[in-house]
Amino acid sequence: MFISLLCLVSLATVGQCSQAIQAQISSSASNQSVLVAKDFTSFSIEYNNLPYYGGNQSQPNQFSINLLSNLGRMTGLMPVIRVGGSTQDDIVYNASLTIPEFTDGVRVGNHRPLIYVGPSFFSSYNTFPNTRYIPGINLAINGTAGISSRKAQIDLTCKSLGDSLLMFEVGNEPDHFISYFRRPTNWTIEQYVEEWLEASQLVLEETSRACPQIARRSPGFFAPSFGGTDLGQPFSALTAFQNGQLSMHDIRQISIHNYMGSATNPTVTLQGTLMNHSSIMHSLAAHVTLAAELRNYTTVPYVLGETNSLSGGGASGLSDVFGSALWVVDYSLYAASQGILRAHFHQSTTSPYTAWTPNGTLTTNPPYYGNIMVNAAISDAPGTVIAALELQNNEDPRVSAYTLHDSGREQLPRVVILNMREWNSTTVGARPLLTFTLDVPAGVHGARIERLSAAGADVTTGVTYAGTSYDYDLRQGKPVVVDIAAATEKVTVNRHTNTLIVEIQDTEGAVLHLF
Repeated sequence: MFISLLCLVSLATVGQCSQAIQAQISSSASNQSVLVAKDFTSFSIEYNNLPYYGGNQSQPNQFSINLLSNLGRMTGLMPVIRVGGSTQDDIVYNASLTIPEFTDGVRVGNHRPLIYVGPSFFSSYNTFPNTRYIPGINLAINGTAGISSRKAQIDLTCKSLGDSLLMFEVGNEPDHFISYFRRPTNWTIEQYVEEWLEASQLVLEETSRACPQIARRSPGFFAPSFGGTDLGQPFSALTAFQNGQLSMHDIRQISIHNYMGSATNPTVTLQGTLMNHSSIMHSLAAHVTLAAELRNYTTVPYVLGETNSLSGGGASGLSDVFGSALWVVDYSLYAASQGILRAHFHQSTTSPYTAWTPNGTLTTNPPYYGNIMVNAAISDAPGTVIAALELQNNEDPRVSAYTLHDSGREQLPRVVILNMREWNSTTVGARPLLTFTLDVPAGVHGARIERLSAAGADVTTGVTYAGTSYDYDLRQGKPVVVDIAAATEKVTVNRHTNTLIVEIQDTEGAVLHLF
């Protein structure tokens, strides 16, 4: 039995479609389906911001714990937390520092100040329950003082994390070291590999000495953590592997970073860049190509080790509005459908793209609701596989869909539909919608509908998923049903046509749980 989708839009509707949008999927998973990890939605916390997001052992950040636990309950596995970013390579350990961290100076252009961390900084690790961490280690600073600091960083990190330590990451975006004046302009990929191997050997030796119980399970490395795919460039993940970075046989997962564009690029728009399936496919295409190339050298999984909407912390009006929540959903599910193991959404306290603000005025931000919808679609059922749902006769990049099946079980699929046609809260007139008619398998009685909704693509508050709010002001990020009708919405099958009819507003998404 197949599912077909029909788009019925009045002639007055903006972005009208006069032709049926159709798709066919089997009630069982297609050959193109791939396994999706239960911890696909993961996070990357800017290194020097860890005390704000995590709190410390005596006073953990309960707001962060609540939000991460919501995601963990939905899939049965907590997000993986990578602690890194640009400040990872600014770190110098100071044993006499009585505060967690201190920044010595200000950034001038690409010249970055040093950041000193004291012993109390490391008490911010391991504050999230049942969570695995990927801690960053400084690669940029060498010399006697740099190596001494690196040793202390390794020792204190492994002692703080214990069994929660998943992998180490040595260096953040070393392909950008030259532009940040961390290396001379003639620094080569061969020199990088030599330095990385030497620093990684130090990690292994110090971990064996300070934390033998961790060393015995050989956590390995998250690498090379380059800022992009750099395909065709002399300094790239591919050339690093060709020059022996894999010789230690301890790289457990490939980490490459990705952003949709720069926050300072004037051509970036909400509709054209973020709420746009074609733009998402284009952004991830090089990663799909690189992952295939790297399989000639290793079979370890490919991860977006740091990612978000726009580099440079994101842009207000783009990265912090409801439209970005829909981007999170489409970007995540498309990446998962391409075999990418996880996506670590980068978090920084002052950045527009942060999913939640952990200090000052505490807020749950629109991107977090996108994370919630993704995990609701993945679910905690075993062996979930995902495939992009091909929409025939559709050239609109603002509409996308996916199916998720639970392998090994006779269970109906979940269908994700995204209508990313931009509608703003200030737009005059009736809000357009698309009507989808689903031809469903025999035996389907209906669908429970969970919508990702807000007043418009431009709003920063009032977002809900399945009629539920995760705002701090209600229950400190714990779920609160604020719209009982939306929380219990169902649609039943038309017995004469064996179809389900579902209306999705512009700038809205939905997960359909068939029953």
